[in-house]
Amino acid sequence: MAGRNAAPADPWPRYLTQALRKLPPVVCLLAFGASAAPGAPVAIASPAAAGHAAASYTPQQHDALIDAYRANRIAPLQALQQLRTWLAAAPGHAERQRIISDAVAIAAADGRFADAAALGRQGPPASLHDYALGPLALAARRTQDLALQGEAIAVWRARLPASRDAQREAELLLASSGAASAAFEEAEAAERANPGTFTALVLSTLQQQALAQQLRWAVLERDERIGTARVAALDKVLAQQQIALARLDASALHAGPADADAWRSVRLQLQSDRLLALVERGRPADAIALFEALRADGSTLPPYALGAAARAFAQERRSVDAVPLFEAAVAGSGPALPAADPIYQGLAYAYLDTGRFEDADALLARIEGATPATLRLAPEAGLPNGEYTEANSMRAMLLLYGDRHALAQRRFALLTGEAPLNAEFAAGAGLAERLRDHPEASLARYEALAADHPHDIGARAGHVEALLDAGEFREARRRAESLEADAPDTAQVRDLARKRRAATGPRLDLDAEAASGGAAIANREWRVASRLSSGLIDDEWRIFYDQVLGRADTSDGNGNWARGGIGLAWQRGRWLAEGAVQHSNTGPYRTSAAARVDYRAGDAWRLSATFDGDSKELPWKARIARIGARDTGLGVNYVVDESRRFELQWQRLDFSDGNLRNGLDFTWRERWVSTPRFQLETRLGAGASRGRQQEAAYFNPPRDASALLTVRAQWLHWKSDDRQFFQAVEIGGGSYRQAGFGTGPLWSVRYEHRWNLGPKLTLRYGLGISSHPYDGVRERQRSVFLNLSMPLP
Repeated sequence: MAGRNAAPADPWPRYLTQALRKLPPVVCLLAFGASAAPGAPVAIASPAAAGHAAASYTPQQHDALIDAYRANRIAPLQALQQLRTWLAAAPGHAERQRIISDAVAIAAADGRFADAAALGRQGPPASLHDYALGPLALAARRTQDLALQGEAIAVWRARLPASRDAQREAELLLASSGAASAAFEEAEAAERANPGTFTALVLSTLQQQALAQQLRWAVLERDERIGTARVAALDKVLAQQQIALARLDASALHAGPADADAWRSVRLQLQSDRLLALVERGRPADAIALFEALRADGSTLPPYALGAAARAFAQERRSVDAVPLFEAAVAGSGPALPAADPIYQGLAYAYLDTGRFEDADALLARIEGATPATLRLAPEAGLPNGEYTEANSMRAMLLLYGDRHALAQRRFALLTGEAPLNAEFAAGAGLAERLRDHPEASLARYEALAADHPHDIGARAGHVEALLDAGEFREARRRAESLEADAPDTAQVRDLARKRRAATGPRLDLDAEAASGGAAIANREWRVASRLSSGLIDDEWRIFYDQVLGRADTSDGNGNWARGGIGLAWQRGRWLAEGAVQHSNTGPYRTSAAARVDYRAGDAWRLSATFDGDSKELPWKARIARIGARDTGLGVNYVVDESRRFELQWQRLDFSDGNLRNGLDFTWRERWVSTPRFQLETRLGAGASRGRQQEAAYFNPPRDASALLTVRAQWLHWKSDDRQFFQAVEIGGGSYRQAGFGTGPLWSVRYEHRWNLGPKLTLRYGLGISSHPYDGVRERQRSVFLNLSMPLP
């Protein structure tokens, strides 16, 4: 995050030069001597110079060495080697002071900061000459040795309290020690008191570091608070970043070409921090706009900024654009990136959202392989590794989102057993129950979680979704509004609002089908049934309008049917009830009523009762003969989970011609294979019916029975966030027995496309062919269908 800011190019390229100009002439000349690349051959201009290098130490030999270095007759590395040789000979205290001081100055001037720091530690700093303290502080800062840097600066400021260079180094130490804000404030105060103490570049750099630190604090404050005050600090940082950018751009206009790269580096750091701040503030669209502008300029962003841009794309449901940025952030961070880092998690979920399930599994396997269960370097053996727990949690979530719900549920059960108070694990367990079609168990999980973690944003969002699934719309609205007031800026809350609008708003449902070839029912037929529903009224009520349009061509003539109805639906928790008044264009029951009652007795048992005063199941030949029917049904479902359920349905058709037909059907649905890309399930159905009359104007066997086994295979072909495309094939086979005509085989084949295009928006269409015996005559029927269910704005 902001803490991973890469250090910009050193903004004080002339600092050492300016410091050494104040030193004794010998040392100044020494500092500006020619540099040799590390490891390059060292050439001595004359044998005399070589003799000087080999001689034992005397002040005169020291002066001669400096003269040779100053005249470029020997390279800095050879001068350092000679100084080290004299130092190893254990000279006196004064000589030692001069040798180490000169060696530190030469090493720092030549860019050998590690050598300069090592020599300075031998000093120690308190024993060095004044002219060596500045180079030593610079070397310590470059090697990130804060202790040595602090010691050198303390000695420097004690000896030269009025030195601006010493004060500047003190502020830089303060910034690198985690007090960047204080360092910038002190630097600004010093600059106002003594103009010229700090260059504009130094002040801009310190300001960038201060704002980066304030951004980290603002994010922590946001996560610890609720309400609008939680983002006040983030808004302040964004405003200050804008001011800092304006200040930087104005100052850079007057900078010389030598500092151009340093100015660009500081500006890029500031823009990268702003990109992160926009994402953390919940402004992904603005973050994407800034990223696109930086990319157009050819800027090379640091890994944390790439990760922030990737998060912005993912929040805008553009995971296909997020994946390469997450990958670049991981590659740029290197092996030091912790296994539990959000960049890894973001990449894993982006892989899922783009259908790259194998890549997600491979990434998680790599993380798990690099994450032991216990800490390797710990004061006590066997201490648990928190990153290992996070990796396990990520694995469970990947299983859950990959339609491997049973495996995910077992893993979350293990995790919650080991850490029952962990909010993330408990929320995952609640989500697993919801996806396994256990609304009551899911609600119980989230209610317990709300008691233990009342302010956890993710847990609260999951609770609202569980309430929506359970039909508890009033409580869902109350909790959602509270969550939106507390954290409107978060991606989870914005996504939840979108889902809630789709679940509670107005919607349109459409079912259309057409068939030909089934002469016993109709030679050709089509039907379109639609329902337009209002949004929820008072969290419980909906007004709806139903319409059915149809036409059929039969051997007895042609028929048209149109029926419209207006009704009222009520839903609260486990109960759903609706009633409608309807009118059709033909038949003895042109004006009628319809009603329905559903009751969820628990996670396992679901009960239903229906009545339709003008049945949609009426055969077309009966409708053409001006015969109508009232339809009554009862149903009981036993749900084990999302992969297994049993249904028992009883239906009674009371015809206006005096016929009475009763039917009983049993269905067992089982999903045998469930992976992210492929699902295989079966449906075994058996049913029997009986009619009162022997003769009728429509197909009406006195007794019949059937059994059919259908196998359905479904493939995921495309996925982009919450948009998916599936193909499915259903093949069924069984037998049909009709009284007086014996038993004959029946079969069906069906092919379909299914599109999930967002929350509650689905489109299905396809075609099929089936064979069925009627009165001993086998008929083959071809059909097409279309189903659309969509929320309305």
